[in-house]
Amino acid sequence: MESSTRQDDPSAARAAADPAPDEADGAAPACREPADFYAPAGRDGVGRFCRRFLDENALTATELLHHPRHQTALSNTATFVAILTQAERAMDRKGAMTPLANEIARLTRERLKENPPPDFLTDAYPGVAAELLSTGGFLGRFLLDAAVTQHIAVCRSFVEKAGSLLELAETTAHPDALASIERLLGEILLSDAGTASCARDAPFAVLIDLIVTLVAVDRPMPDDAPPVFRRLDALMRRVPMPGLRDALAAAFRREMAKPACFTIASAGDMFGIEAVQREILALSDLSARLRDRDGNYVGGARTEAALQRRTALLVNEDTVPEITRGRNYVQKLRILFVLQKMPLSPSAGKAVNDYLKSFFDSRDFAGRLLDCWKERNEKLKGLAEVQRMVLSSAFPEEEREYLGGQIDDIQNAFLRTQRVLAPLIQAKDDAPADAVLDIVRLAGDGAICSGKSRLAVARVLYRHCHRPRFVRHVLLNAPGAKERAARAAWLRQSLAMVGVPFIDLAAQQVLVVDDEEGPRAFVASVLRELGIGRVDTAADGQEALERLQAEDAAYDLIVCDWMMPRLNGLDLLKRVRESRGDLPFLMVTALATLDAVKRALAHHVSGYIAKPFTPDQLEEKIFLVLAQKGAGE
Repeated sequence: MESSTRQDDPSAARAAADPAPDEADGAAPACREPADFYAPAGRDGVGRFCRRFLDENALTATELLHHPRHQTALSNTATFVAILTQAERAMDRKGAMTPLANEIARLTRERLKENPPPDFLTDAYPGVAAELLSTGGFLGRFLLDAAVTQHIAVCRSFVEKAGSLLELAETTAHPDALASIERLLGEILLSDAGTASCARDAPFAVLIDLIVTLVAVDRPMPDDAPPVFRRLDALMRRVPMPGLRDALAAAFRREMAKPACFTIASAGDMFGIEAVQREILALSDLSARLRDRDGNYVGGARTEAALQRRTALLVNEDTVPEITRGRNYVQKLRILFVLQKMPLSPSAGKAVNDYLKSFFDSRDFAGRLLDCWKERNEKLKGLAEVQRMVLSSAFPEEEREYLGGQIDDIQNAFLRTQRVLAPLIQAKDDAPADAVLDIVRLAGDGAICSGKSRLAVARVLYRHCHRPRFVRHVLLNAPGAKERAARAAWLRQSLAMVGVPFIDLAAQQVLVVDDEEGPRAFVASVLRELGIGRVDTAADGQEALERLQAEDAAYDLIVCDWMMPRLNGLDLLKRVRESRGDLPFLMVTALATLDAVKRALAHHVSGYIAKPFTPDQLEEKIFLVLAQKGAGE
């Protein structure tokens, strides 16, 4: 690597290695001593200024700094002096690089002469690494890098070297032993030629997906991915590799600076609008994958800037309307909300926001939006989707709430004018179960907008889904316990979408308290037929209290007669409220006088039913009391 004194012709300076776009973003390292070149910034500088030589010889900066033969080969190239001159200019240190290069070459020869790097087999790497690192300090790290450099010297391409390094990595999990491997792998991927070699010259879109999959770790590596990328994926999932991740982020930025496209315009796409739309959607997907939960990009502001530069070529004040050409109203909204979340320049972001608002401000907005779908249920689902896009958009919170309310008003008016809920609202007793299920399905599909629409739907579902006939139709008619449980889970999940609780009767435990055997058996029989999972009985309040105080007592409801010996119903209610203020308590009484009701209410009775009563009347009360508890939870 020692510099000769010959002067190269001017064309040599022009032939010096051009730094990659991402490498050019950083300031040149201030290397004043040989040791500075071995620091991360110094190695990056070597890679930057010697890029052409390194790529032509399938080498990395670490290999160049640790092998005299590579240093000699570089010093013998016609561009060596031009490289030194370029480095001196970048560091503003005229005439300083030649003596530094000579000193690095001398020290490399001396160190390796005194400590020849050992030849080793792959399986022996952990022991070799530990022995060399035991030397300590800079020399220990230098000797390990030199040993790894010598180990991969027989490889003739970047992909072979990456494969050999990955074999070494598979033998150890020690951070210090992996550091040298991580550095070399990162330098290979920082090279355009190195990345292409490892990716087997994959097309632009495929290569970008491979890199982002490694960086984001958000999906499995494809089975048909190049072997090096599959093994990199396994390595990065096994141990933290922050340096390698940074190198991949830099490789992503380098690739994004290229003029290649994700899509190709089809023959029927005369103006290339569809290709631009697909390009934007591809960029949006990349943007989402490279952001963490806090909205920060992998690779920081430089990654965001790389996406922004590419997006700026497609999105500006003049192209925003053109991008949505040929799409219906809701498709245009989808594209615009996708654009809004992409890294845009301030002017492009304002153009997208203004164009979006123009849709909501138009007089015929509601009609044109509803015309995007044919079926009633599709219209409801579509409106809910648009509201979700609004509420998750990049508009300020107040604006999101206002626009979301605008969509809710449209759906609420549609529910009224199309009489969607009318069969349930107008039903005096039980609405047809199928009509109730139709609305439950809409709720479960997320088809109801938050706001007035959800409140209207919740009211009718709360009323009808806790009626005995509906429960019998949906649950008790199920062919088996497994199907019944599946239906109950579906009901619970669907109703929860609109904030309505659902009580699974099969999971309920009820205690029936009555001193008369006939009425006690009658109530228990009605409860079992209703589908209550466990029904226990007690002959008086004292026995009931003992059951409630047992360790395994987990009752969800007490159905209790008022007049009983030993401990009456009112006294039992008082005792229950001392420890279980929330336990539903249904009082059964023949004394349905105003005074008796007041006395029970004073101790927070959940409900009461007057004797005599029919099974249907009891079932109604049971559902009423349990539903009240579910709503409170």
